[in-house]
Amino acid sequence: MSFFSALVRRRRALVGINRRNLSLVYPHNARGDYPLADDKLLAKERFRALGVPVPETLAVCAGLFQVPETVGSLEGLSNFVVKPANGSGGAGILVVGDQVGPLLWRRAGGDMLDGAALHKHLADIVFGAFSSQLEDRAFVERRIRPHDFFARLWPDGLCDVRVITLRGAPVMSMIRVPTRESGGRANLHQGGLGVALELETGLCRGALHRGRRVDRHPESGASLVGPQVPRWPEVLEVARAAAAAVPLGYLGVDVVVDEALGPLVLEINARPGLEIQNVHGEGLWPKVEPHLQEAG
Repeated sequence: MSFFSALVRRRRALVGINRRNLSLVYPHNARGDYPLADDKLLAKERFRALGVPVPETLAVCAGLFQVPETVGSLEGLSNFVVKPANGSGGAGILVVGDQVGPLLWRRAGGDMLDGAALHKHLADIVFGAFSSQLEDRAFVERRIRPHDFFARLWPDGLCDVRVITLRGAPVMSMIRVPTRESGGRANLHQGGLGVALELETGLCRGALHRGRRVDRHPESGASLVGPQVPRWPEVLEVARAAAAAVPLGYLGVDVVVDEALGPLVLEINARPGLEIQNVHGEGLWPKVEPHLQEAG
């Protein structure tokens, strides 16, 4: 094959924003169903009702009037996460560790959090400060205790497995791994790294960090080539279950693996990003095309 032919073939395999929207998002995801993905709490409620495993919800704060009650309900609890229902990119997520005194906790990273600061954070969430809305809901989840495999990749943040599904079938996957640069978040555009996964086996095939190929995590030193994601068949199964639970046909399903509870669905995305193609070094189109042909 000539260089030109190879280049043409590669370009045909890539999915850009327009192709994603016109061929994948718009035909498979009705606008009226977007709240099932955009509202994390709404999605969790649906998953729980249908038996899809999700992290435990400890409290829900639906408005400013519920903020004092919500803060009080967390007295005596440790290791939880406060989230906006409609946040994105990790905005507004507050990770809380052990309680060290009355209404006093240690945050992830070591800083202290008192009841007044927690009250303010919940109020900011319900006012829509993290979701570009006039109002939002806050909810509190039990903190994930990641499987040792993921803790070795990066101990100071939560790795997740992004599984792209089309018509309920997994087509491509990667691990999103936090770094110090990303502030402990797994988002690739904030400095996290993506680890390409072999879909059939869950084997790690190398990673991409800020556009550069890496075989080891730049900070933890963990190998990113060769290890296998634990409980991989279950990871794919819960991704399929999440996709089947909603009428959205094209999704990014984010799965975490808890050390005790196994794979749990963290959230879904109706407009998953395309960086996964760069992580894999290959286009998405050949992965989705067979499923489109079957449907057509």
